Amino acid sequence: MVEARVVILRTLDRRRISEVGLILTALKIEHKSSQVKEYWEISVPVESAFQARAELAQYAKEARAAPVGQRPLKVHSFGYSGVIIYVIVLLLISWLSWSYGFGYDWIASGRSDSSRILAGEWWRTITSLTLHADLSHLAGNIFFGGFFGFYVGLYLGSGLGWFSIVAGGVLGNALNVLIRPEPHFAVGASTAVFAALGILAAYIWRRGFWENTHWRTRIAPVTAGICLLAFMGMGTGAENDNVDIFSHVTGFVAGFALGWLISRFNLLERSRIKQQFWGLFAISGLIFAWALALNTPS
Repeated sequence: MVEARVVILRTLDRRRISEVGLILTALKIEHKSSQVKEYWEISVPVESAFQARAELAQYAKEARAAPVGQRPLKVHSFGYSGVIIYVIVLLLISWLSWSYGFGYDWIASGRSDSSRILAGEWWRTITSLTLHADLSHLAGNIFFGGFFGFYVGLYLGSGLGWFSIVAGGVLGNALNVLIRPEPHFAVGASTAVFAALGILAAYIWRRGFWENTHWRTRIAPVTAGICLLAFMGMGTGAENDNVDIFSHVTGFVAGFALGWLISRFNLLERSRIKQQFWGLFAISGLIFAWALALNTPS
């Protein structure tokens, strides 16, 4: 007696037949493959046809489903070039400010001074990012700024990434002055460091690093950023610690907004020339700001 069989797949693609055969073998469904003219066919016993078709349909549905879990982020540069320039700039300006280079009082000319900024000296929101009170202050900002800046440069490109970090620091300083207009002074790259942290948190969140997972998992980058802000932004707790906590918060908020905008509107520049333009724009802005600062009576 000839066994009744049903053809469940007919295709010109032999690899497809092999794939389906492996699936049916794993499900322990008896099957046979054969060639009829230019076509390949795979058949199963009549009593197994319903199960085989149902299992193959489920397999196809799962194959079409959106990926779940970690989705790697695209890398746009090596990330090192921006960090090297960042370290050189901070070391150079610190040396000049501590030694009164060229006869200037760099601290008085470039620090964030709320009264002077509100009076029109906007460049202080930029120059103050490059000034530091002492060696430990400088070392901390070099370490954390280099760490977060490396990853911002990696994912956004060194040019756009570091322009965004500087812009976030400037916006953070400006927000700090607008919200707290009472007279106060501040120096340090920490506002830009926390802007870099905010950029990373927003970008990783918006780019769907964890796609199709529970909402608590999806907002993990944002939660981590806020926790790091709380942990790093409070200072040492010593009586003589003059950490400007509010500027850390405004820097993080400004950076988060920039990271969200860049990822939301796909503003990434993949062109090497355009990345170099953004980097040159950031450096030129810093030089221009210092030129104004040193030529304005302090």
